[in-house]
Amino acid sequence: MPLLYTLLSFLPIVLLVILPLVINIRFAAIVTLVVTSILYFVWDLPLPYLLATLVASLFSTVDILMIVFGAVFLFEMMNASGYIENISQSIKGIHPSREIQFFIIAIGLTSFFEGVAGFGTPGAIVPLLLISMGFNPLLSVAAVLLFDGLFAAFGAVGTPLIAGLKTPLELTEAAIANTAIYSVWMLAAASIVVLVFILRMYKKAEGPLERKKHVVLLLGMAILPMILFAYLLPEFSTILASVSMLLLSVLYFTRGKTNINAKAWMPYLVLVILLLLPKLIAPLSSLLSWQFTFNAIFNTNIDAALKPLQSPLIPFVLVALLFTRQKSYYAKSLQTAGKKLVTVALLLFPIIAVAQMMLTSGVSQPSMINQVAEAFSHTGRGYVMLAPLIGITGAFVTGSTTLSNIVFGASHQFTAQLLSLDPAVVYAGQLSGASIGNAICLFNIIAACSVANIAAPNKVLMKNLLPCLVAGIVIGLISYILLQL
Repeated sequence: MPLLYTLLSFLPIVLLVILPLVINIRFAAIVTLVVTSILYFVWDLPLPYLLATLVASLFSTVDILMIVFGAVFLFEMMNASGYIENISQSIKGIHPSREIQFFIIAIGLTSFFEGVAGFGTPGAIVPLLLISMGFNPLLSVAAVLLFDGLFAAFGAVGTPLIAGLKTPLELTEAAIANTAIYSVWMLAAASIVVLVFILRMYKKAEGPLERKKHVVLLLGMAILPMILFAYLLPEFSTILASVSMLLLSVLYFTRGKTNINAKAWMPYLVLVILLLLPKLIAPLSSLLSWQFTFNAIFNTNIDAALKPLQSPLIPFVLVALLFTRQKSYYAKSLQTAGKKLVTVALLLFPIIAVAQMMLTSGVSQPSMINQVAEAFSHTGRGYVMLAPLIGITGAFVTGSTTLSNIVFGASHQFTAQLLSLDPAVVYAGQLSGASIGNAICLFNIIAACSVANIAAPNKVLMKNLLPCLVAGIVIGLISYILLQL
């Protein structure tokens, strides 16, 4: 009987991995939710626990949806006002070399839009800019998604780190800090692998590279600041690293002799300031910490909370309204953001609910997550090498670094406890792997190929699969070394 429960515990995970390859991802999420709900009763849980879990899942969903709505609304307002086009033109003015322009945009703008928005935004924006400049569409999409994988761990103002790990696992500030530091070094090692593959792609599509050393320097201008800021402000490390990279590239290539349109960047610079203020001003942070709580839902031991004032939603909307006064843009931007909200919600809620049910099913016997952790524990200390590959799988299945962390985070937590492993190393492996997994995430690929008019998304998947897996193995090796140290 214990073996049966162990096998059943893996069923939701298996369904989330297999079904998206066979049927629609949204339908796969719903099927998995139904199956997990049935398993909930197999675990002998009363109905109030199921309802309470769904309510808690709704709270978590709303928390993430506020970020999604704000990010999309801001981008649409900026795009309608011409700010995005002006940013693109600013990049062109930095250097006449096409390959330098390609990598400044592919690295700088990908990390920038990942940092301030995330949720597939870089793949929907940056390839279009590259294609409009005459670059190969397949190269543009593949390279952008691979670079995005290096920065998604701290994307969308740290959502994968905070909403994906800290909140659901109730981690301390110290645990999150260690996770961020370990993760950024893992991604730094993975960046070498990613760049080697992208250089090969570029050479095949656009011809030989004449400024390879400059390309390496450009990536270093992004990775090194990201490492530094991960020690100081991990949630903002991607945003600050991207801004640092763009500023450093301007200073290096132009020696200050360029007509960069500073006004084009002002909205996002103001956004960064607004996002940083609560971190720098303690009274403001306390003021924004108000939360709406729902304790002992339906007389169970399940709680839920929402901190609306801490969401980036308010800064996103404030910046959008501050820099875009044309009321004609409001309706279209709201409509686009609303459609994106519905699309994400339909996928987000069932997947979060599945993860929550696996976590809260342990009342009369070990939960599904505990059962999975017990099975994984037989891999011993080598489990840390498996965690990044699990993260990659989660991103591939769910379409999100955050969702991958939510689905597998609790399993990693229990497994680390069972094996007496440093949990921060395990979390970092999961986070880094899930970040890299953005390169093969079906959602990102389909969305990017749609805007780039690429009829065969599987070509992007095949280009990115090997570098993604090699990067995952490298992250696993770094994890094992960190564990020994």
